[in-house]
Amino acid sequence: MKNYENDSVAIENKESDGDLYSINQIIELYPILSKHIITNAINDGKLKVTWIGHKRYFKLDDIEEYLKTKQEKNNNNISDKIRGWRNG
Repeated sequence: MKNYENDSVAIENKESDGDLYSINQIIELYPILSKHIITNAINDGKLKVTWIGHKRYFKLDDIEEYLKTKQEKNNNNISDKIRGWRNG
């Protein structure tokens, strides 16, 4: 039982070191994201996730890359709509 408790403390310490963040911490840091959006991104293979037991953990670099890719896609969609409107 003590080994399990020690492992849990090690996981919590690893999170606080800045390596991995829980889904709730990510939502606090990036309010634009929700559990639904993050889950869909994981299922679509667009966001890397580390599973520890039944909990999901993320690296900030992976979250920032996902947001950057999502922003670029939105910008391209808007540009396409403007081009279509001008030509239509």
